[in-house]
Amino acid sequence: MKKIFFGLFFMAISICFAGATVDPQPTPSADGFSMLKSLEGKWFGTLKRDNGSEDPFNLSYSISSNGSAILEESNTGGIEMLTIFNLHNDAILLTHYCGLRNRPVSVLDSSEDGVFKFTTDAELSGLSLDNEMFVTSWVIDVMPEDPSKMYYQYTVSGPDGVAFIAKCDLTRAN
Repeated sequence: MKKIFFGLFFMAISICFAGATVDPQPTPSADGFSMLKSLEGKWFGTLKRDNGSEDPFNLSYSISSNGSAILEESNTGGIEMLTIFNLHNDAILLTHYCGLRNRPVSVLDSSEDGVFKFTTDAELSGLSLDNEMFVTSWVIDVMPEDPSKMYYQYTVSGPDGVAFIAKCDLTRAN
């Protein structure tokens, strides 16, 4: 009798909750990732390095993998590179396939008012500042107040410390 009662009780509870769903609340990382998606399209500007050199700088953003990845294709004075942003376990990661022939993986340190700051995790990337140069940080300002503008900055470091910092104010191509 107890078995029948508990069986019916379990079945009744299961029926009650069968149609219930939990509506997941957006997380700060998911909100930030959505903001990064607003960069979709083509951008252009002039990349200026603190060593005095500069190059034409073009970026193209596209959304891929069912909305789970943002592809950034860059061309800096004829050098093409690829960066992929993805939301992984509620963290935004940036994986950069670099013209320096390495692959820094960076994690989002902060995101406030459309300004995203990433720092490369050398261990996760399999890189070492003791013997190679790579991009160690990024700052991307999506400028939510003006969707036709964005700011882009990155730092390249190596065994001798910071090699250069590159900055660019970009304009969305029509």
